[in-house]
Amino acid sequence: MSHLLISGGTRGIGKACVKLFADQGFKVSSLSRLGKPEDAIKGVSYYKCDVRNPSDVNRAVKASIKKNGEIDVLISNAGISVVGLAQYIEFDVYRNVMDTNFGGLFNLTNAVIPHMVNQQHGVILAVSSMWGQIGASCEALYSASKGAIDAYIKSLAKELGPSGIRVNAVSPGVIDTDMMSVYTTEDKKVLCEETPAGRLGYPVEVAETLYFLQSEKASFITGQIIGVNGGFLI
Repeated sequence: MSHLLISGGTRGIGKACVKLFADQGFKVSSLSRLGKPEDAIKGVSYYKCDVRNPSDVNRAVKASIKKNGEIDVLISNAGISVVGLAQYIEFDVYRNVMDTNFGGLFNLTNAVIPHMVNQQHGVILAVSSMWGQIGASCEALYSASKGAIDAYIKSLAKELGPSGIRVNAVSPGVIDTDMMSVYTTEDKKVLCEETPAGRLGYPVEVAETLYFLQSEKASFITGQIIGVNGGFLI
C-alpha cells in the first residue's frame, strides 16, 4: 500500500486529494496548521504542522513515516493568497506568502528527498497556479510565489530524475475553493466568461490530475507544469 503525504489537506484541492487517494487505497498523511479537522476522513492520519517552519515539517514527516512507512508520493499543496496593489504589500505579508507557498515546498522536499533517493523511487507534485505562468494584476506576490514553484519543480526534475524520482506540478485556473471568497459574484461571472469551458473548475478535477501524475500511466512525464484551467491559458 502506497503512502501519500500532502500539505494543506483539510480544504479545497487538498481535501479533494485526501479523499481521492484514501478511496484508492493509499495510506494518507495530511499536514495542516489546524491538524485534524471536524470532518476528518476515516483512516487518514492528520498532523498539525506549519509548513513555514522546517523543524515542524521534519517532525511531521518523521511521524508520518513511523506510522505509514516510507513516503511514495508528496503533494505540496498548502498555499495562501493576498489581493492588493503591489506597492502596498508590507514585508510581513510578503514573508508569509512566500514562506507558505514556496517555502512550504522547499521545506517539504528537503525533508522527503533523502528518503526517496535512498529508496530510488518517488513522486513529488506541487499545486501551483496559472498566475505563476502569466502573472495577475493585484496578485503580484501570489503570482511570484507560484512562479518560484514552477522553476523549482523543473530544476528538481532534472536533479532527481537519475534517482528514479519524478517531479511535476499542476497549474489550476479558476477553481471553486475558499480562495475565491475574495471575489464578488460579478467577478466570478467575468472569470467564467474568460474561460473557454465557461465555468469554474472543481477541486476534484485538480485532484484527479494529480492522481494521474503519480501513477504509472504518467511514468514518462516529469518536469512539467500541467494546466487544469478550462482553457483559460491558450
